[in-house]
Amino acid sequence: MRITLLIIFMIISSHSYAEAQNKTSQCLKGLEKDARFFSIASHVVLDGQDVTKPQMLTDQAIPDERQKQAIADWIDARSLCVNLSPVKISVDLHLLFLTIVPDLYNGQTTFGEFNKKWHALFKEVTEAPITAPDPTAHQHHH
Repeated sequence: MRITLLIIFMIISSHSYAEAQNKTSQCLKGLEKDARFFSIASHVVLDGQDVTKPQMLTDQAIPDERQKQAIADWIDARSLCVNLSPVKISVDLHLLFLTIVPDLYNGQTTFGEFNKKWHALFKEVTEAPITAPDPTAHQHHH
């Protein structure tokens, strides 16, 4: 009896995980159609996925005042989306996003530089091998 319950619980929890990922993904996708972000839509990947347009990586523009407002709104909107279903990968990506977006907002990096950083961070998080932690790994940090 106990085993059956465990299996049912696992099925239910994996279903809600996928649903949770979906809520965040749908919310982030919705940002692409949000009028508040039209001024930055061609400069950044609004849905928080990887940068796939090569011109975004070489974009030399620095945000103007209107774009800065859009970036501020984008940060808030992204946070709301991630909070809909705070799944580890979404949270990890969002925390990394929050470490690089202030430089863009403050005009210290171009859209291209921001996108290059995002591209690298995104790959790092999403391509991290899902394996058991290496027990020797922590010994290499001196």
